[in-house]
Amino acid sequence: MFIRELRFFVFLVVLPCQSAVLINESFTYVDGSLVTVSSNAWSTHSGTAGEVEVVSGRVDLRVPASEDVNTLLPGQPYLASASTVLYASFTLNAAVLPTPTGSYFLHFKGSATSNYRAKLFAFSTGAGAGQYRLGLAGSANSPVVTNTVSLNTNWDYRVYIRYTLSNAVATLWVEPDSEDSPSVTVSDASPASSIIALALRQDTGIGVLRIDDLKVGTSFAEVYTGPNIIAPIITQQPVSTSAVEGGAASFVAAATGTGPLGYQWNFNNSPISGATNTTLTLTGLTTNQSGQYSFTATNSAGSTNSASATLAVIQPNASGTLSLVHYNVKGNFASDWSTNAAQVQAIARQLQYLNPDIITLNEIPNGFKYEMTNWMTAFFPTYNLAISPGGDSVLRSGVISRFPITRSQSWLDGASLTNFGYNGIYTRDLFEAEVAVPGATEPLHVFTTHLKSGPDADSQDRRAAECSAISNFFVAVFIPTNGARPYLLTGDMNEDIDIPMNHGNQPIQRITSAPTGLHQTTPLNPFSLNRFTHSIQGSLDARFDYVLPAGVLSSNIVTSQVFRTDLLPSPPSPLQTNDDVIASDHLPVQMIFNYPDPPLRLTVIVTNQTMELNWPTLAGRKFCVESSTNLTTWSVLASNLDSTSNRYIFTTNASGDPKYFRVYRTP
Repeated sequence: MFIRELRFFVFLVVLPCQSAVLINESFTYVDGSLVTVSSNAWSTHSGTAGEVEVVSGRVDLRVPASEDVNTLLPGQPYLASASTVLYASFTLNAAVLPTPTGSYFLHFKGSATSNYRAKLFAFSTGAGAGQYRLGLAGSANSPVVTNTVSLNTNWDYRVYIRYTLSNAVATLWVEPDSEDSPSVTVSDASPASSIIALALRQDTGIGVLRIDDLKVGTSFAEVYTGPNIIAPIITQQPVSTSAVEGGAASFVAAATGTGPLGYQWNFNNSPISGATNTTLTLTGLTTNQSGQYSFTATNSAGSTNSASATLAVIQPNASGTLSLVHYNVKGNFASDWSTNAAQVQAIARQLQYLNPDIITLNEIPNGFKYEMTNWMTAFFPTYNLAISPGGDSVLRSGVISRFPITRSQSWLDGASLTNFGYNGIYTRDLFEAEVAVPGATEPLHVFTTHLKSGPDADSQDRRAAECSAISNFFVAVFIPTNGARPYLLTGDMNEDIDIPMNHGNQPIQRITSAPTGLHQTTPLNPFSLNRFTHSIQGSLDARFDYVLPAGVLSSNIVTSQVFRTDLLPSPPSPLQTNDDVIASDHLPVQMIFNYPDPPLRLTVIVTNQTMELNWPTLAGRKFCVESSTNLTTWSVLASNLDSTSNRYIFTTNASGDPKYFRVYRTP
């Protein structure tokens, strides 16, 4: 019997994988050298070892570090003769802008030191201000093609590259939806090269680049992570404000992130019904609406909350409030100042909407000053008008008041500026209107001026001398006789206190120096939070217009604003969106004061042996309290009591003989 041995042979054929994830690197290491913390999954091939670091779960590429590192691709080498296509994707965030020419920071790597393919560059040439771009080259040392979209710093972008080994063609996408999304392609690499690794590079010019979530595969699907959804980030915080009861207030916020974004305003952490825009406008305010307002932005990645802003709704004192608007109405070169002129009607619509008690005007054209009578008839029939008799031969200033103007006077008209460091005269004048505010115990002095314009050296020096003359007038002329009265100065000063011109004369600081009593204020537009007032018809980049209150007015500002019709969400008829642009190159500035003083009425509260006297007042007023047992002889209990709010509280011992008390205001 023969036993035959049968042998079977099995042949195992290993075929190249058609699609595979080769690298899935999340960099979830402790902070430190990438080569070290990755347990040598990455290795150094150039530069100083240990300089490519992991920081907070991302690779941090920067100069002057010089280390270049790579990670081998499983299954390598990928031969140029094969049909393999390599894909890589990663999240990129530029913390510091690259230089204009930049450099390349990522590429596929062959076995030889010169076999670098699909080089990815970062640079800032051609990008917007504060932005950068990405470029691609097959093997060249400068970008052959550029991604057309400018990218922002400190923002995550998902970047994809493809390299076809057989023909050395490279392709770049930024934030694609699919492989068919817009891309740029290069084919400058020759000859084709085999690939063994993916490399990261540090070199002068790259800025600071942070890389995360790196994937390498052999198909687009293997490295595609879906839409790059960025959670909302608040880019404009709401700002605290105040308003008088019955008035209005606005909050503005902004957020960025992957759209669509949803918005919600909150009051004391509770959602406000229907408040789902970036602007929150509250009208008909009551004191119950005082509190904390915040803004929430939401998208599919999550939500984020703004900081809280405080709204203070102030009860008007018993005598109400005083509203003032200053406006340079651009009468210079005006050919029509009649009430039919589009410019004049745009001015009037804004002023009627703001409904101020007092309006100070610059740039009334001297040749058309007679038209102001028609203005009053058409637009302000119950108001009073005073126009300066001074000024130059072209322009004048004026004051319109709801209340009686008991006196007006032009100061400094043609005054010599020699004593103030300039060989010339005051350009126009300092115009004063004395206003009788109902319920006030003293007149209100309203001053306005229009200083010399121009950035040239002579204009700067003249304007500074004019400011010194104004300062001297208040200190030497006005304050000695009327300094205890409320007063303010408004005007187009043709100088931005925060953007000094090259002579550095500090003209506004001369006016607001302590001896003048005038206080610097900075009204903002409630929607843009911008202080600029010039030029709404061109580049809005300077603050020329000022309201500078003194004394009790400076202590009792309720609110202020730079007014813009073009930013109002829905201008009420007849106000029009473009009225501010049609009316003037300047924007009107409004300020509201708690003024005049409330009636001085005492309230007495006795608790055990303590007696409390309290009375309504304005912040900044001073009082004296006296007592008597017989209403004939009075003794001072306290003097120079300085109020800091709208009610003063004074306490004293109630024991002893029955007493009478009286309170009176002191200068």
